[in-house]
Amino acid sequence: MRPLRSLFAALALFSLATPAFARHPEVAASIPSAQQVGAGRYSLLSIPLFQAELWTSSGAFSWERPFALSLIYERSIRANSLVNRTISEMRQRGAGSEASLQPLRAPLTACFADVQNGDRITGVSTGANTARFYLNGAQRCEIEWPNFRRHFFGIWLDARGGQAALSAQLRGES
Repeated sequence: MRPLRSLFAALALFSLATPAFARHPEVAASIPSAQQVGAGRYSLLSIPLFQAELWTSSGAFSWERPFALSLIYERSIRANSLVNRTISEMRQRGAGSEASLQPLRAPLTACFADVQNGDRITGVSTGANTARFYLNGAQRCEIEWPNFRRHFFGIWLDARGGQAALSAQLRGES
């Protein structure tokens, strides 16, 4: 009985010392006072692809302030597929034509790698036109592109997108 009581006591102390939402190292380094705004899962045809988490310094989302978006993958996906889907989604959101977005392909290719189950890509929006990207906590690149914050991060955060429910969860609205 005594070992069981000790185990419960240790678990209780551990749960008090551990934040409900542990910040990833790259989030903590980029936004020291980061608080999780929301989280959700993205599935395609009932197949879970990734978990998403949105972090800000205030715990509230605004397009006007820096934020971090982490995607924790639940499937293996090739980097080329990530880049192609990103360009397609940005084009659909009015970022430009396929031809005008072609110069963005090389920087995105430098940012994204093939991902496996459990890998985490975090994008930190540092300004309206800039973002840094991390893979499992290691910085891979920095991108500067006109209105990148809205066009790229809008893929997940824009209420008008095809994943309105996920967007609302991330923005803490549901």
